[in-house]
Amino acid sequence: MKKILFAIDDTKACQKAASFIVDFFGKDERFSITLVHVKTPIMLYGEAALAAYEEIENKENKESSKLLEKFVDIFRNNNIDVTSVMLEGEAVEEVLEYSKDYDLLAIGHSESSIWNSIFSSNQSSFSEKSPIPILIVK
Repeated sequence: MKKILFAIDDTKACQKAASFIVDFFGKDERFSITLVHVKTPIMLYGEAALAAYEEIENKENKESSKLLEKFVDIFRNNNIDVTSVMLEGEAVEEVLEYSKDYDLLAIGHSESSIWNSIFSSNQSSFSEKSPIPILIVK
């Protein structure tokens, strides 16, 4: 069985990638799919920030869980078994470390923006550093 790791975020490109993966791999029982979402660590400074940390962390956990569940539903609504995992840290680093036991890493195409053209994008980092084949869905 081939194992696909699908790194998700809250973008239209990622939703489009989910639809593609469902259509392309969905009915093939030779594949298993795991969704991974990386939440950014919370960095707060000062006494006031420390007081709000737990509230902010709970909100971030809830939003990340909601996002994972949204994508899990896409696959389950198409009768595809899917597992999910939430990691915390720098997205590219965490996903690539986690991907070592998989056969394919799937991501959505980075959306064009001035920010991405100046500072690169996660897509570029994934494609340059991935230890496994990568599928970038446009």
